[in-house]
Amino acid sequence: MTSASRLTLAALAALLPALLPGARAGELSGALVVFPQRLEARFKDDYGVDEEGVLRAAIVSALTRALAPLALPRPLGAHITVENVAPTRPTRAQMAANPSLDDLRSKSLGGAALTAELRDAQGQLVTTVSYRYFAPTLAAGSPAQDPWADARLAIEGFAQRLAAAVSAPPQAS
Repeated sequence: MTSASRLTLAALAALLPALLPGARAGELSGALVVFPQRLEARFKDDYGVDEEGVLRAAIVSALTRALAPLALPRPLGAHITVENVAPTRPTRAQMAANPSLDDLRSKSLGGAALTAELRDAQGQLVTTVSYRYFAPTLAAGSPAQDPWADARLAIEGFAQRLAAAVSAPPQAS
């Protein structure tokens, strides 16, 4: 992980509570969004380094919307790992590197796989949430022109699953 990525992650973790409108004591106290080294290399070499920030912002936005109506019983922090991600349409960097790509006609099986570890104020693992969605066929993929259209669908599904997990009553052991 580059030092710029670490700085961005630290800033995001510090800012997330401020980004949650009307943040209450029971909402996420912070979130760290990380990409494995192999994905960081893919952004650097293929997708474009700025696209990592686009996806981080989409994750923060989806979590903000999904958690806004909840009143959680205790503060929780999240460590979110983007396990895998693929664009539906070519990114700007991909089109610049390969002029034969077309932002309207070129399409791939896009999506994302994400995992979150939710921890309480004492650092104890509360739950782990995973979600994966990749378009099964080109025809089933999002028709949107956004390069990350199917990844955004995965991110929204992940945020909803995370919200359901933190609002569910704890299970007796």
